[in-house]
Amino acid sequence: MKQLIGHYFFIFVLSLLSQFSYAEIIENINAQCAVHIHSVDTVKTSSFTVLPRQGWQSVNLPDQWQKRWKNYNGAAWYKIQWSCSCQNQARLAEPIAFAIDYINSAGAVFLNGDLLWRDKHLQEPLSKSWNMPRYWILPISGLNSGKNEILIYVKGFAYQSPGIGQISFNNIQNNYESYQSQVWNRRTLFQINLIVSLTFGVVCSVIWLSRRKESTFGWFALSSLLWVLFISNMLTTETFPYPNTLIAAQANLAFFVLYVVSFCIYSFRFIQKRFIKVETVVWGITGLIIAGIFLTPQQSAYWVFALIFLIYVGLFIIGYLYACYYAIQSKRTDYIFLAICLSAIVIFMIFDLLLLSGEVVVKDVRPLSPYTGPIITFFMVIILGSRLARNVKKIETFNAQLEMKVQQVSNDLSSSLNEKHQLELKNVKLQERINLSHDLHDGLGASLVRSMILVDQSTHDISNKQFLSMLKLLRDDLRQIIDSGSSADNKIPVNPILWVAPVRHRFSQLMDELDIRSKWIFLQEWQAVPSALQCLTLIRVLEESLTNIIKHSQARQVKIAMVYIRENQFILSIEDDGVGFDADSVVQQGLSIGMRSMKMRLERMGGEFKLSSEPGCTIIQAIVQLK
Repeated sequence: MKQLIGHYFFIFVLSLLSQFSYAEIIENINAQCAVHIHSVDTVKTSSFTVLPRQGWQSVNLPDQWQKRWKNYNGAAWYKIQWSCSCQNQARLAEPIAFAIDYINSAGAVFLNGDLLWRDKHLQEPLSKSWNMPRYWILPISGLNSGKNEILIYVKGFAYQSPGIGQISFNNIQNNYESYQSQVWNRRTLFQINLIVSLTFGVVCSVIWLSRRKESTFGWFALSSLLWVLFISNMLTTETFPYPNTLIAAQANLAFFVLYVVSFCIYSFRFIQKRFIKVETVVWGITGLIIAGIFLTPQQSAYWVFALIFLIYVGLFIIGYLYACYYAIQSKRTDYIFLAICLSAIVIFMIFDLLLLSGEVVVKDVRPLSPYTGPIITFFMVIILGSRLARNVKKIETFNAQLEMKVQQVSNDLSSSLNEKHQLELKNVKLQERINLSHDLHDGLGASLVRSMILVDQSTHDISNKQFLSMLKLLRDDLRQIIDSGSSADNKIPVNPILWVAPVRHRFSQLMDELDIRSKWIFLQEWQAVPSALQCLTLIRVLEESLTNIIKHSQARQVKIAMVYIRENQFILSIEDDGVGFDADSVVQQGLSIGMRSMKMRLERMGGEFKLSSEPGCTIIQAIVQLK
């Protein structure tokens, strides 16, 4: 009897435990009514149109069939049996909202055999519903009074961790609030991340294009672009533009690989480090790995992709650790900010990896990766601000030093200018003395020589009136020297004839008295007008030349001519038939005062003095270049 009682007691315990093998889930719709989820089962299927009768297995949601069906690429059905009940015989008066976190990768939803919704593509290229929370309003008229059944068809590949997410039943208002929260966490944050990353990438690329030496900005721009391409996979709901799901996954993994390498190099450039050989090796290996990614067959994709992903996560952590180590060593503020930013990114990344692997299961906790964009933005603002402050401080220090140097140089320059001014005053005084001596020699000297010759060659006593006339002539020449000097501001004669008229008048009278025939050849008009200084210089040369002819040449004929050899160049030529002299000997032994004066005057204004002499023909030429 005791054995029989023990046997029944054992059967009773087993039956009791069997009742608790699946814990029924109750979700309240309102204060009176609730939904009871009796069971969630799944089974493999060969087609969207086939619902197997056998092989169903009980599962808990969220579910990833890779844990149960290794390397299974295909489709499965999920069957959810549930019912609705109300207290105090109340009647359900509002529709029920049914929501699901995700379907990975594509799927369809049925209520009591009727199609509620399906993805656009249930065959390759598959649609993507794993990044889109969804809900449906279940009308009261479409519900059974007893049990109801929801069937979810799922098509996916092993390397995508296919399955379905958490499900829930709720009223419309509460469901809408929950849906908006999910959209914010799973889509809006990624959109903000994408926009922020793209904006900073464009700004940094513009900075890099304008200043190629700032390679830090170039690498940050490249990593931002690759990050945008990587996280865009979180927002698109179709495989386009890729031809199938596998190539889309391969491209997305390649973007991640390139992003990690680019971001690591950006971190090294930021802390002013270059590892050329290491970087070359890493880029070479990365190129081979990317080629391997695209050559990986579908049946091996799950383990190959997971291995590559973990390798580059490890590479990112190595770069992070080195950046932190160098930041601590250098103790620079901007490097420490970089280390803090990378620390936050690494913490978020590790948490998301654990969440993705299922090692961490916390209700209502979402991945933290969407927040990396705002963190990097905050980091960049702080870094740019600190660098700007440091640069402004450097500029202010430089300006203070520059101001001191400018003041010192100004004092030195002022002292130097004072000394130069004194030297220039002395030089001007000396130059004026030289010019005055030349003018006295060429102008007044010629008049004195004329007067001396008249007195010397006169055969009778000179009257007082004639002496007075000579003195007046000397006075006029002296007054002309005082009034004109060597100024370049005197008025230029209207034509060559008026220019040479005063000299021609004085010397023609003297040469007539000495029985010297003179011939004056001058143009009626200027072809190119000389400056006042050039006119005065040529007059002095002419006066000195005629004075020398009268004093020394014993000439009987003199020809004075002015001809243009080019439009902006003319020659003043004085030719006589006197006894001549040895021109080479005069040049070697030193020119006379008069000739030296003529040569100096011409060279000072950029002219040229030429002299040739032999018995019967002496020619003096003054060549002037006109502007």
